Amino acid sequence: MTSPNLRRFTRLTLEDTSVGVIDIESGVEFAGDGKDLSTDGLKFCAPMEPSIGADMQVVLSGRDARLPPLRASFHVLRVTPAMTGGWDVAGTLTGL
Repeated sequence: MTSPNLRRFTRLTLEDTSVGVIDIESGVEFAGDGKDLSTDGLKFCAPMEPSIGADMQVVLSGRDARLPPLRASFHVLRVTPAMTGGWDVAGTLTGL
């Protein structure tokens, strides 16, 4: 038996999407791989573990050069170890 999807919005899978990240408080920059995106949320895999509650600037860039990068403010809500190594980071997009 599968559990129902209780999310407010459908998630779009992000394939071949890089996520550039800047932690606002520390200024630390790193790059991650996009996992999924919704109207108000983002999930990506990162090589380092950000703090829950951290505010960040993110830039999503796909392989299609015709589409400009998406720049947004991001608030970390959840960080869990990723199955492939690194960290799965999920949170809210707080501003575009």
